Amino acid sequence: MLLDGPISLPVTLAFHYVADEPYSVRMVVHAGSTPPVEWVFARDLLTDGLRRPAGLGDVQIWPAPRRAHHLEAGGGTVRIRISSPDGTTDLDVLARPLRAFVDRTLREVAAGAESGRLRLDESLTAWVGADRPEGGTF
Repeated sequence: MLLDGPISLPVTLAFHYVADEPYSVRMVVHAGSTPPVEWVFARDLLTDGLRRPAGLGDVQIWPAPRRAHHLEAGGGTVRIRISSPDGTTDLDVLARPLRAFVDRTLREVAAGAESGRLRLDESLTAWVGADRPEGGTF
């Protein structure tokens, strides 16, 4: 069967944030009968998209309708568009719980303080150590 035109399906979204990866958020899309799909994108993209259109690539986010005062009043939705070689999907997300999620991430790691949370030395040591031959040198 071939579908022509838009279709609407209920999905469940789960957003995750880990302070050790302070620049990114994970969004898991559960569509019911198919396996969940995970998207990782910049936390700043989500933060900006709550106020104005943001994103140029595979993930774009904007207030819907595109008037921020609806969101500031605690109502409205945010549209998240995800694109892949298989197609494009628009997700409408209630603004209030999304803003609450973003606020929690900013309490955990403030905007501008992300670089202080990176563990580059530990990550590099683990990465290099995993490929190191038994003698300890390359």
